[in-house]
Amino acid sequence: MKSTAKFFAAFLFALSVSACAVGPKIAPAGPYTTGSMKVDLKSDWNAIPFRSGKVKQAKVLTKDGPQLNAVYLFPDMKDGDSLMRQWRKEYPVPKFDRNMSDLELTEFLTESLLKGGGYAAINLTDIRPDVYRAEDAIRFDLTGRTTAGLNVEGRALMSVIDDKLNIILFIAPSEYYAAKDRAEVDAIFNSVAGGRAVS
Repeated sequence: MKSTAKFFAAFLFALSVSACAVGPKIAPAGPYTTGSMKVDLKSDWNAIPFRSGKVKQAKVLTKDGPQLNAVYLFPDMKDGDSLMRQWRKEYPVPKFDRNMSDLELTEFLTESLLKGGGYAAINLTDIRPDVYRAEDAIRFDLTGRTTAGLNVEGRALMSVIDDKLNIILFIAPSEYYAAKDRAEVDAIFNSVAGGRAVS
């Protein structure tokens, strides 16, 4: 466990330095809202503001710390918003465009994680249509590897509503943590989605 935490901490350095320097607050069981996004929590989570790009209402929900399990909530992304902060001018992160196709949306998320999230590889699987609060959405599973060599996995749900992008993203180390709170993560996804969140 210690080695897992050590390697994953290195991966999340780029994310943690861009997060707001505010301690976590308890998000109690029940409805949790950020921006226009509302999810249902089956138990208490820690909620931490996440300021990476221009998504001011973004939050990360975690049980054991964002290095070990994290559900990222990105609501109400507008044209020109980026998911991750750009660290080098010659290595720009992608920006959201409300005219993106479903394929372009998946590429937007993948490139954001590769260029601004500390990943060396991201692979998407089982891309399929779904719904988000009765609106069209896409859902997919993902696997990846951090620049430190740690294998991770997770899933995502994306929907554009009134020209604004909403993303729920779960990601955790493949070893132990990806499965540790699977039922709770499934419940978060299912609270807004039409399909079953299975891995």
